[in-house]
Amino acid sequence: MNSLLATTPCQLCGHHDWQIIDTLFSGVWDKSATELTRQAMEFPIGECQHCSHVQIVIAYSDGIFKMLYFSSTLEPDMWCDTPQGAKSPYEDMAEFFTPYLSKCAHIVDFGAGAGATLLYLEKHFADKQLQLASVDFHHHIKSSSIAHIRADLNQLEEIKPHFDHQPISLAISTHVLEHIINPVAYLRHLRDCLAPEGHIFIEVPDCSPDAYIAALAYTNLVHAQHIHYYTKDSLQIMAASAGLTIIKQQQVTTGNIPRIMLLLKKCDHGQTNQINRVNHNARLAVEQRFMGYQACQQALINQVKDQLAQQQIVGIWGIGGDFYLWLKRYPEMIAAIKQQQICLFDYELAGHTFHDQVISSSAELQHFKHPVYIAPIYAPTREKMHNLAAQWQLSNIHLI
Repeated sequence: MNSLLATTPCQLCGHHDWQIIDTLFSGVWDKSATELTRQAMEFPIGECQHCSHVQIVIAYSDGIFKMLYFSSTLEPDMWCDTPQGAKSPYEDMAEFFTPYLSKCAHIVDFGAGAGATLLYLEKHFADKQLQLASVDFHHHIKSSSIAHIRADLNQLEEIKPHFDHQPISLAISTHVLEHIINPVAYLRHLRDCLAPEGHIFIEVPDCSPDAYIAALAYTNLVHAQHIHYYTKDSLQIMAASAGLTIIKQQQVTTGNIPRIMLLLKKCDHGQTNQINRVNHNARLAVEQRFMGYQACQQALINQVKDQLAQQQIVGIWGIGGDFYLWLKRYPEMIAAIKQQQICLFDYELAGHTFHDQVISSSAELQHFKHPVYIAPIYAPTREKMHNLAAQWQLSNIHLI
């Protein structure tokens, strides 16, 4: 076994014996020069051979966190647009924990990001006079009535004094637990900040075998920022290890994204040190995602090769990580890029070169008469690009 992997502990049971399921490749473009180069990293995803928990099995250094979280100032798109008449994810969440909202409740969102959940509560539950606060490294919430506490979510012990005199009625942490290095310790810190009858609301991507995992290639469920991959079984074991019990749970799917919502409270008997084996783990979901992703890459190369065989010039729109991995898998396409048979378009990277070709702005697509293929696979990104193409009335843009 790789010595680096041998020293990486399972964050559920503490053992170091891994079976690698697959390896995720991630990175960012180095834009310091005109010619783009890729700063790439490998993230092996393993199954613990002691308890069956699934996680990325390298240690996350400050440098890795910096690359993953601070290479862009843009807030990520988590969801596709909510169809008319359908409930948004935030409506789902609020509906799930509303029965536990009391008047003047102290609600704190750990990892609030842009504050979508808190802003929803502020707007729709004004009559309850809720005391709202966010805990995050950045302060992105534009509301004078929502307090903010700056903190590293991997070091919550530093902010516990904030809640000694005003314990939390409801701690919220949505799509955060998968990012945390030590999720059991994180849950313990949340528990220690609760009022005696307080609750914790958690939502994470659902990797349970009975979740909707047929279209995971179009989600960011498997992502370098996601250290851990949870199922109903692993969450139950993790909660018990943190001295918590699950009193309510619900599986739901939004678009292609399987989600699981949990409501937890303190255990009467405290935390358990007995770690049971995860009977139904995330292995199948991770394998499904990689198979689906490779199928998307294969579909794109088939279309591009077919066009090139007909002496067609082809456009590729979106020169990001998916494009880079596609080219890594099919390096024979580099020659077509150098010969301008494949033309590259990207709004942010316009003016840079890649394999000596100048990348054109996506605005230039309005003057490009050849077939164009959208390279990004992530559904919210594809949706935005497809909508933009419709706005420009372009009929030559293709989704694979």
